[in-house]
Amino acid sequence: MRQQHSISIKKVAKTFGTTQILKGVDIEVDPGQFLILVGPSGCGKSTLLNCLAGLETVSSGEIHIGGRNVDGVPPKDRDIAMVFQSYALYPNMDVRQNIAFGLQMRKVAEAEQRTTIERVSKMLQIDHLLDRKPGQLSGGQRQRVAMGRALARNPGLFLFDEPLSNLDAKLRVEMRAEIKLLHQRTGTTSVYVTHDQIEAMTLGDRIAVMKDGIVQQYGSPMDIYERPANLFVASFIGSPSMNFIPVDVQGVGTDAAVVLTSGKSESGMVVRGAALKNHSGKSMTLGLRPEAMQVGGVGGLSAEVRLVEPTGPDTHVFFEINGTHCVGRCAPHDTPRPGDTVNVTIDASRAVFFDPRTGKSV
Repeated sequence: MRQQHSISIKKVAKTFGTTQILKGVDIEVDPGQFLILVGPSGCGKSTLLNCLAGLETVSSGEIHIGGRNVDGVPPKDRDIAMVFQSYALYPNMDVRQNIAFGLQMRKVAEAEQRTTIERVSKMLQIDHLLDRKPGQLSGGQRQRVAMGRALARNPGLFLFDEPLSNLDAKLRVEMRAEIKLLHQRTGTTSVYVTHDQIEAMTLGDRIAVMKDGIVQQYGSPMDIYERPANLFVASFIGSPSMNFIPVDVQGVGTDAAVVLTSGKSESGMVVRGAALKNHSGKSMTLGLRPEAMQVGGVGGLSAEVRLVEPTGPDTHVFFEINGTHCVGRCAPHDTPRPGDTVNVTIDASRAVFFDPRTGKSV
């Protein structure tokens, strides 16, 4: 297996005219890691990928690939391969010719071309499609061919630009698994752009959550899910989104706590957290993932069910706490009905507290 590239993005900024798209991005990726750039439309993730690819020049800062500063290095000399959402296949060529095109441009010997085509087509299970034209293929098959063409280059770095956006929901899940298996087989350093937080959580070793040209948080999927840096990250990552409940901190020091109530509760539930000890008397926002609010059983808060959403493996149950709409989970065989009174048990160890003025976690 060939050596994989590290990536070092240092204070990278990018301006188009008077509009600053990237605002001092810093990211470090180890060789062989799978980095996800995720965020809403216009956050700068695709611009950053294009700067990595050499399709855009940075306005300031540096990008190093494999320890080499690639400022001014053209895309063809960066040892990268890119997979686009549009597939970008040649319609007049069959699958074999599409995969071989880049090899032919680099004047690779025909025997080596045949070996490479055989290797990547078997890896992607498209060896039975080699004589077909792109117009004869499904969307998933065409995306496999596009990945096969990239694989044939045997690059030190893969760049994926929303490659699954044009596929239906079932195919997206299948191709997501294919891309993860491909990374496990090859170990090639990869950067993947998406606005889909499910893709981000399931594919990445590292995730950079972006907003307005700034990396809001960079870390492992579980770090970002369980310890979000701010309200934006907490709301963007996770489906359903994290619950945000307004609370007032009572008591001081180790006795600091917040109280949760619902319309059906005779008394409130006290939630403590080490983060509260320096915030006595302040208003805070309590963040709880739906799975930290289990519906059913005994104890906890009594709440009236407003809405129920069965999903199959579990059920989302909606209710109000501290006057705020919240969603919890319950087992499918314990699904209540709207209007029922249920017990909501809260896992305080999963609580995250935010400063509502700055949005930052405390």
